[in-house]
Amino acid sequence: MGKWLKVAAVIGLIAIARELSKQFGWDKDAAHELLGEWSDRLGVWAMPVYVGIHTISLALCLPCAVFFEAGASLLFGFLPAVLCVFFAKVLGASLSFWIGRYFKMSSFVFPFYSIGSQIAFSYVSINWFLY
Repeated sequence: MGKWLKVAAVIGLIAIARELSKQFGWDKDAAHELLGEWSDRLGVWAMPVYVGIHTISLALCLPCAVFFEAGASLLFGFLPAVLCVFFAKVLGASLSFWIGRYFKMSSFVFPFYSIGSQIAFSYVSINWFLY
C-alpha cells in the first residue's frame, strides 16, 4: 500500500507543477523563446558560456546536467550542440578528476618513495585506495 501511495503522490506533484507552469506562463514555448533570446544576446559567446556552465554542472554532479544537454540542440542546432556537449563532458570529467584529486591529496602518500637510486615501497598510507 505504501508503494502506491508514493506513486500517487509523485503523479499529484507532477500534475500540480504542470498546472502552475501553465498558469505562470512557463510552458515549453515560453522557455524556448527565453533561451533563444539569451542565445541571441550573447552572440558568439553563447557556446563558450554554455560549455562553461555545463562543465561546472557536470563536475559538481548536479542533476540539471540532463536538461543542459537537451537544451543545447534547441539553442544551437544538432551538430553544434553535439560538439558543445562533447567538449563540456570532456572538460567536466577532467575538472571532476582534478577536484577529487585536490581534496584527496592531503590523505594520499605514494606507495613507493625513492632512496638514492633504489625504490622502496611504503604501505603506510595505502588506505586512500579503500575509500
